[in-house]
This record gives sequence, C-alpha cells and structure tokens, in this order.
Amino acid sequence: MGQEMRDKGPLSVIPSPLFFMLKVTHFQLLAILTSLGIHSGDNLLVHSAIQFLGKPEEGLETYLRALQTTIGPQGTLAVPTFNFGFARGERFERQETPAQGMGVFSEYVRQQPEAKRTPHPLQSLALIGPLAEQLSSLDTPCAFDPGSAFEKLLELDFKLLLLGADVQAVSMIHYSEQRARVPYRYWKDFRGEVRTSQDWEMRSYRMFARDLELDPQLDLRPVQALLEQRGQWQIARLNYGWLSTCKLKDFAAAADDLLAEDPWAIVTQPLREH
Repeated sequence: MGQEMRDKGPLSVIPSPLFFMLKVTHFQLLAILTSLGIHSGDNLLVHSAIQFLGKPEEGLETYLRALQTTIGPQGTLAVPTFNFGFARGERFERQETPAQGMGVFSEYVRQQPEAKRTPHPLQSLALIGPLAEQLSSLDTPCAFDPGSAFEKLLELDFKLLLLGADVQAVSMIHYSEQRARVPYRYWKDFRGEVRTSQDWEMRSYRMFARDLELDPQLDLRPVQALLEQRGQWQIARLNYGWLSTCKLKDFAAAADDLLAEDPWAIVTQPLREH
C-alpha cells in the first residue's frame, strides 16, 4: 500500500471516455463501505469528490442512502459546508447560505430537510443523525477551538471517510495546525451579519488564516503515509477513484506528531526553505 497506492490517488487520475458509462450502485457502495470496516452505529465525517467514482444510479441519493444504510439510525453523518463569503462582507444565514468548494455531495446533504448545521459562518458542518442537534448547537469563535464541533467529532470517535476525495481535502488538519501554532498561519478576526432566529445580528468570528505573504501550500501525504505505516489507513478502489478511511482521532494524532517534530512538516519543500 505505501507510495504506489498514494501515487494512484484520485487527484492523479484522468478518467477515460468510459468513465461516464460506469455506474455506482447502492449495493456496490454497501460492499465497499463494509470492506473498509464501516458498520452500524459508526459516525462519519465525509469529504467527497464523487466525480472520480462514476455515475450514481439514483443520483446523489445513491451515496446518501448507502451511507445511512451502512451506519444505521444510530450513526451520524457530517460533511463540511464551508463558505468564506463572510470574510468578504457577505451575510451568513445558517439555513440558506450554500457550501462552496466542498463538492456537490456536501451541498446535497446540507439541503436535506433533517440536516442541522453548525453556526460558524466560515467553516461549518452539516449533520444528519442523532448527534446532529448536539453538535449543531456548539458555537465557538474559531471552528477548531476547544469545545468546537470539530473537537467534539474527535471526542465522539468519528471516522473519516474520503469518498473519492484525496487526503488533501481533510479539513481536520486545521485543528492540528491550530494546536501546533504553526508559523505560516496567524489569527484573523472577522465581523459581519449573521441571521439568528428572525433577526440579523452583528457577530465576530475568527480563523487561523494562511499568511498570504508566505502563501503556504499544504501537502498532507506525509500524514497519510504515517497512518499507513501505523496500519490505520484503509483504502478501496471504485471505478476510477478511491474510498479511504481511518479514525478521525488517528488522523489528528498523526498530524499532531508530525507538527510537533517539525512545524513545517506538511508544507511544500520550497516554502520550508523560506
């Protein structure tokens, strides 16, 4: 599994003309999810890039139904629904502001009638399941602060599932970067209008933002490599893409260990030489 497997990840695959003819079925997904060790009662944080997986037989519902069938009614599904419009002065309405750049599946989950969304206007999560109410009530200045919904995912032993997405997509890395106080990020405050109940209210939030003068480019492959070395990373192929999974706390622990040894460990080499 190692370097050969990582070099064949979804970001390096160019779909053939047959890509759009290959279907993704409900039962195909159930078999792969089960083979990856995902079972009834599991809680999942899902990052997705489903364009690498084929044509779902029933549209986006194919993925949602397969995930919900696998984790059952006791499991909770979470997806990132980030939108950085608030940083540009745009209003944030938890129920209406769309996710941007998170993939069509994340936005599809957000739109489900039963979905609950965390209130952070920059880095929110949409959740479906018995833990959704609890997690969506957590409101911290930064999305990765102590007591945040992201930290609670660790405490509740969520699993990470990459549904066609590459390891580069994993947002939990920001939790480790914040804890390590990495030198290529700094605290930035944002203030704007957020809809609360029926009214608009001025609220302040913050983010551990990239230093644009340094322009750090992250490379999370060392985190994946360490998880593989520890036997904590599972991967399975589906058409032209991959599904990968690990425990979210194992991902955070691997990232923490790398950053404790070298705060530049997940930044591309040219910047590390800066």
